[in-house]
Amino acid sequence: MSPRVLRGRRAVSITPRDLERQHMKKVVLSVGVALAQLFAVAAFAQGEVGATKAPPPAKKASPEDRAAARAERKAEGAAAIKQQPAGEVGAVKKAAPAAKVSAEDKAAARANRKAEGAAAIKQAPPGEVGPTK
Repeated sequence: MSPRVLRGRRAVSITPRDLERQHMKKVVLSVGVALAQLFAVAAFAQGEVGATKAPPPAKKASPEDRAAARAERKAEGAAAIKQQPAGEVGAVKKAAPAAKVSAEDKAAARANRKAEGAAAIKQAPPGEVGPTK
């Protein structure tokens, strides 16, 4: 038995077919709204019609003009590299160390570091990750 709904003075029965129609109307309406939003977004993304500015037509540069422009860019690049502080990305050379160290001093420092490392390994508590004996 289908439910009865009062509409005005008359009682109207709702059939399953009526429910299907209402459901389809809701689906079509929601899909239509979604499509309208998609088209609106696409239309606004294109911008104003006819407002595009085309660049002026390019003139062919002669080989002499291109060589002069290339030489100018090369000179500007060389000047920019000379003004870069040492250690920056793209620097040509590293700054030279202030004081030269003799080979004997380097060997003594290396032996000292090696002895400190060996002492630290010996003092490590058991169970820690490290070199095996």
